[in-house]
Amino acid sequence: MSMKERLLLLYKLNRIDRELHELYSLRGDIPAKIEDLNSEKLELDERSNTLKAELEDILNAEKNVQAENDELLVRIEKDDERLRSGAVKSNKEYDALAKEIEDAKTRIKENERAAKEDTSARRLAIENEMLLIDGQLEDVNTELEQNQKELEELTKQTGEEEKELSTERKELISKIDPEDYEHYERLSKVRFGEAIAVVRKGSCLGCYSSIPPQKAIEIRMAEKFYACESCGRILIAEEMITA
Repeated sequence: MSMKERLLLLYKLNRIDRELHELYSLRGDIPAKIEDLNSEKLELDERSNTLKAELEDILNAEKNVQAENDELLVRIEKDDERLRSGAVKSNKEYDALAKEIEDAKTRIKENERAAKEDTSARRLAIENEMLLIDGQLEDVNTELEQNQKELEELTKQTGEEEKELSTERKELISKIDPEDYEHYERLSKVRFGEAIAVVRKGSCLGCYSSIPPQKAIEIRMAEKFYACESCGRILIAEEMITA
C-alpha cells in the first residue's frame, strides 16, 4: 500500500470520527450526568448498606442484653423466693444469695443505662440518616430515570446514522496498517479527535500555522508522514482529498 493510500485511509477515518463526534455532541452533557448520578447512587447504596449492617449489630446486641436481663430477673426471682421461703439455714448462705440478687440488679441497671445512653442514641442517629439517604436515593433515581429517557430519545434520533458510521469505521480500520492506526489514536486523544489536518494554501487547517513552501511540496508528494510543527497533527494536502 502506498503512502498516499495510507494517508487517505486515515483522513477518511478522521472524517467518520468527526461525524460521530458531532452526533454524540447532540446528547450534550446527559451521558456525563448519568455517569455522575450512577456514581452518587452507588455511594448512597454503599452507605445505606453499611448503616443497615451497623443497625443490625445494634439490634442483635440489644436482643442479647434483653435476654441477659430476662435471665437475671428469673435468677433474682428464684433467689428471692429461697430467701422468703426460709430454706436458707445460715447467715453465710443468706448473705451470698443477697449479694447475688444485688449484683444481678446492678447488672440490669448497667445494661439499661448502656442501652439508653449508647445504643439507643446511635440507633436513632442511624435511623435518621437512613431516612435522609432514602430521600436522596429517591431524588437521584428520579433524575436518573429522566436523563436516561432523554438519552434514549436522542439516541433513537441518531441511532441509525451512528450504526452506519460505526460499521463503516470498523471496515475502514481493517484496511489500515496497525501502526498507522495506533499513531492516529494517540493523536486523537490529545487533539480532541482531530488527528489529521488538511494543508490548504500553505497553511495547516488544524491550527492555521504557515507551512514552509518546500515542506508543502513534500506533503503533496506524500512520500512519508508529515506532522505540523505547531499542533502535531498528521498533514495531508488538499489536492489529495479533492482529486
